[in-house]
Amino acid sequence: MHVLLHRWLAALAIPACAAPVPQWRLARSQHFEIYAQSTDQRAQAILTWFEQLRAFFEQQGGLKASSSKPVRVIVFASAAEYQPYRLRSTSDAYYVGASNHDYIVMGTDDPAKFGLAAHEYAHLVLRTSPGQLPPWLEEGLAEFFATLRFTEHGTELGGVLPGRVRTLQIRTWMPLADVLSLSEESQKKLERSAADLFYAESWALTEMLLLSPPYATSFQKILVSPNLDPEAVTRDLHQWINQRRFPVMQLPEVVTASVHAEASDVPSLTSRVLLAQVLLAAGEFDRAEAQFNALPDSAETFAARGAIALHKGDSAGARRAWKRAIERGIIDAQLCYNYAILADQAGLAAGDIRPALERAIALQPDFDDARYQLALLEKNSGHYETAVQQFHAMRVVPNSRAYAYWLALADTFNELGRRDEAQSAAGHASEHATTPAERARAAQETYIAQTDPSVQFARDASGHLQLVTTRMPHQQTDWNPFIEPGDEIRRVQGTLREIDCGTLTTIRVEAAGKLVTLAIPDLQHVQMRHSPSEFVCGPQSATSVIVDYAQTTSQGIVRGMDFSPASASPAGAP
Repeated sequence: MHVLLHRWLAALAIPACAAPVPQWRLARSQHFEIYAQSTDQRAQAILTWFEQLRAFFEQQGGLKASSSKPVRVIVFASAAEYQPYRLRSTSDAYYVGASNHDYIVMGTDDPAKFGLAAHEYAHLVLRTSPGQLPPWLEEGLAEFFATLRFTEHGTELGGVLPGRVRTLQIRTWMPLADVLSLSEESQKKLERSAADLFYAESWALTEMLLLSPPYATSFQKILVSPNLDPEAVTRDLHQWINQRRFPVMQLPEVVTASVHAEASDVPSLTSRVLLAQVLLAAGEFDRAEAQFNALPDSAETFAARGAIALHKGDSAGARRAWKRAIERGIIDAQLCYNYAILADQAGLAAGDIRPALERAIALQPDFDDARYQLALLEKNSGHYETAVQQFHAMRVVPNSRAYAYWLALADTFNELGRRDEAQSAAGHASEHATTPAERARAAQETYIAQTDPSVQFARDASGHLQLVTTRMPHQQTDWNPFIEPGDEIRRVQGTLREIDCGTLTTIRVEAAGKLVTLAIPDLQHVQMRHSPSEFVCGPQSATSVIVDYAQTTSQGIVRGMDFSPASASPAGAP
C-alpha cells in the first residue's frame, strides 16, 4: 500500500511541462474509466487516487456508487480546455449522474486540486443516501470529504480548508438562516462570489457539527431533522472558524487492491462523442445538440439526438432517432425500452415494438419493466403462452404494478383455459385492488374462470325476443337458454295431466294433490329434455315431469320441461 501511495504521489508531482500533453489518454479499471488530457503516468495516478477514494467511502462509510458501471472521470489539462464544458462560472469541477453512466468532470489535473475529486465523488456516493439532503448539508459534506488525505500511516479527514477559512475571515457572512433555507435551484443560480461564501459556510457548519463535541453527538439527529437555531449556531461557528487548530479525524489505513492499468489512446471521434454525452447528461441540451449535430451519424449520436428531441417535446423525432440507433446496434437497454414505449403510444404495430423490447431484455435480462411491456404486447397479440413466460420471468412485481400485473395474468390464463391459475391470479388482483371498480374487474376474471360462453334469449326495449351472448357455469350440461334475465324461476315436479292446445297453449301438472296451470306462449321457446317424439292435446297419461317456469303476475310461463324423474336445480337460472 505504501509503495503504491508513493508511486501515485510521485506521478502527480510531475510538472505539467515535463512532457507534451497528448490529446486524450484512457486508464481503465473495474470501477473507473479515466479520460485525461495528460500523460500516461498522470492518467494512471488519477485512476489510483479514485480507487482509493472508492475504497475509503466503502470501508469507512459504507457508501457505494449506485451504478454497477464504471464511473467516467474526465480530466482536462487546463482551464482553457475545460471552459467549453464548464456548467456554471462556479463549477471548477462537477458530477452528473445519468441513467447509463456517472460522470465526474475536472477542470485540471493539478494534484493540489484533487480535493475537488473527493468533493465530486462524495456527491456521487451521497446519491445512495436515504432521503434528500438539503443543499447546505450535501455541499458541506462534500467539502468536508475534500479534506481527505491518505498518509503513510493511515487516513486523515477534517482540518482546515485554507481558501474557505480565508473567505469567512474577510467577507461578511450570508445569514445562516438563508444558508439553511437555500434551495437547490437557487444555489445553482448563485454568482461566483455568493457561491464561494455559501460553500465556505456550508463546509464550516458541517465540519463543526461533525467534529465539535457539543454538536457531534447529535449529528445523526440533525441528518434526520436539521432544526438548528441560526443565532446560537452562528455564534458557535464564528468561534469555530477563529480557533488556532482545527481537529482532524485519524482513521485506519485504506486497503486497496493493486491497481495496474495500461493507458491507451482515445480516438478523436470517441472523445468528441464522450464530451457531448457529458453535456447531454448535465442537461445542457442546446450545447449538446450543437456538438452531436457536428458528429458523424452513429448509434451513439442517434441515441443522443433522440433524447434531445424528446426533451424538446418532439416525440416523433425521438422515436425516429432511437429507431436508427437500435438499427445501428446501440448497446443501451433503457433506450430500447424508451423507444418501445414511444412506439406503443404512437400506435405502431406489434412488429415494430417487439424487437426493441426483446433487445432490451437481451442486453439486460433483469429488466422487469421491459418484460412486463413485452408480456402485455404478446397477450394483446394473442400469443398467450409467450405472454405467460414473460410475466413469470419478472423478478419483482412492485406494489404499484401488482393489481395490473395479476389482472393481466388472470386474463391470459383465462384465454388459455387454465381456470385454476386464472382464479388464483384474479384472487391476487383482488387483494391489491384499491377501488370498488378494481375489485369488480378482478371478480369478473374469477367469474370468467368459473363459466363458459353461451347464449340465451332476452327481450329488447320493444319486448321482442332476441338471442344474446352470456356465460354459463363451467361444465354445466343442462343450461337453458330460454330462461331470460330477470326471470323469477320456480319449479314444480309432478304428473302431467293435460295439454290445452287453445289460443294459448297451457299445461296442467298435478303436484301434492293440486293442479298447477302454466302457459306456453311459444312452443319454440321451451327447452324439452327426454320428451316423447310427439304430444297429443287433451288429457295425458300419468307422465312424470319437472317443469321450470317464470312466475309472472298472472300465471307461470314454462321455460323448460324434463320428462325424466331426475331432479336438479333450475338450469340457467341467473
